[in-house]
Amino acid sequence: MSHDVRMAERAALVQFGSELHRLRRTSDMSQRELAKATLVSHQMLGAIERAERSPRKEFAEKADQVLGANGTLARLWPGARDAYPHWFKKFIDVEAEAEAIYDFQVQAVPGLFQTKDYARAVLGAGWPPKTEEENSRLLAVRLERQTLLQRNHPPLLWVVIDEGVLRRPVGSAEIMIEQLGRLLEIAAMPFIRLQVLPFAKGVHAAMDGAFKVLDMSNGESAAYAEVPGTGRVITDGNEVSQCALRFGALRSVALSPDESGEFIRQYKGKYEDEIH
Repeated sequence: MSHDVRMAERAALVQFGSELHRLRRTSDMSQRELAKATLVSHQMLGAIERAERSPRKEFAEKADQVLGANGTLARLWPGARDAYPHWFKKFIDVEAEAEAIYDFQVQAVPGLFQTKDYARAVLGAGWPPKTEEENSRLLAVRLERQTLLQRNHPPLLWVVIDEGVLRRPVGSAEIMIEQLGRLLEIAAMPFIRLQVLPFAKGVHAAMDGAFKVLDMSNGESAAYAEVPGTGRVITDGNEVSQCALRFGALRSVALSPDESGEFIRQYKGKYEDEIH
């Protein structure tokens, strides 16, 4: 095991333990009280908070429930990170701390918005193909990431999707109907703005692909971009500023949120026509 991997695993334990300690104190619970409620010993609970022991997934889920954490601990559970490619783990940490996320997608619905069947179809299309067990693990952690939307104070999300995301059938027409319905539900959430960039707008400022810009609580910003097989978190101020300007240009030529909702409904209707 490399030094970098060991350091990443240690950081995940520390992050989980620190958040558990903060949530417990906020809830005015002692270690013994939380240990009893989560069916572990208070010694074990203390070791988890000190990052000396790795928690079980069942403990993370139970602690989430007891502390009213809206899935925060399940998302931070160190074991969940094992299913992510190593290059994606840094982004997960940045995403978890973001106050605002600006996302442009050209190929598929953003992972935070995907239904289970849509996500399964996307993961299953990868090449070289992964085993069924690997894809099931990736599916589980992708869905766990979506607890970000269930926080008491979720990040602001401004998303622009290319029309190709709506037009490209992923799986069956039934899967697309469910997925587009999910997009309409998400677009109605008060902390989310969703816009569609139609083909009719022609060329645009991000012809070279998808990317994200993330504003952090400490006033700093980062960006994230993927290429086939890998991705990177960008922290260079000039590069992040260029990404932010690019997103602003996309937002200015995309349909308004209301117009985008109607545009999504039209595509949903086309898929419904296919099965009638």
